Amino acid sequence: MTWQEHLLRRAAALIRLPSAPDRVPEVGSGGSGLECPVTGTEFLYHDGILDLLPNDGPKTLSQRSLDTAFTAWLYDRTREAFLRLAGLPDFETEVGNILSRLQAQPGDVVIDLACGHGNFTMEWAGLVGPDGLVIGLDISRSMLARAAARITGSRATNVLLIHGDAHHLPIASASVRRVNCSGGFHAFPDLPRALREIARISAPGAVLTASMFAENPRHQHPRLRELLRVKLGLHFVPLLWLGEQLGALGYTDYVWSVPKGGFSYTSAVKGPALH
Repeated sequence: MTWQEHLLRRAAALIRLPSAPDRVPEVGSGGSGLECPVTGTEFLYHDGILDLLPNDGPKTLSQRSLDTAFTAWLYDRTREAFLRLAGLPDFETEVGNILSRLQAQPGDVVIDLACGHGNFTMEWAGLVGPDGLVIGLDISRSMLARAAARITGSRATNVLLIHGDAHHLPIASASVRRVNCSGGFHAFPDLPRALREIARISAPGAVLTASMFAENPRHQHPRLRELLRVKLGLHFVPLLWLGEQLGALGYTDYVWSVPKGGFSYTSAVKGPALH
């Protein structure tokens, strides 16, 4: 059995296809992809990416802007410099801030939403180790290609990258206990729907960590926010509103940092199931 086939078999227990939401998909020979047990449709695993979104559908301008080889490369190469210029924490500090709440351990499964070029994905892969599994999902093929190259270079065999949509997560309900979304909430066209999907796949006691551009009550800049929302599809997330949304979905222990440079780190725990 190839390592690709082994990886897909491990992940298949968690993955659900839209045409068979209650069935475990079948793994193609040699790890070629996943096959729907109902329709027989095969979703290919190619160049390190499982494509569960063959037809992208409409995207916002900000999503389209990061879906070219050049812009994905530019983002990958300049992210650290941008953080420094904006007065934001460096990458190591970011990882530490998230891990203090995510608490990923060896053997865990971590879902990394809006994984982009895979910098955080690789951090989680090192933490969960060979017995763990990291599933990185993004809507940008170009960003995923950068992530796939990063994974190939590290020789990691515990990471599955999925071309998919956070509004329709291809993950079984109540199946995961660690979900991270670094820099994604402000770019999701329908954040309430994405939050419902995150809540659906999360088991009782699951931890959600996220970082995003957040609305700072002292510097709201309503005209700028509206311009970014209309033109780019980006929005500054109101943190009190986010807490209300998560509370309605059964999350507790919601905490957030004070936004600096308009950026915030939040986390919450999905409460036990109601009986």
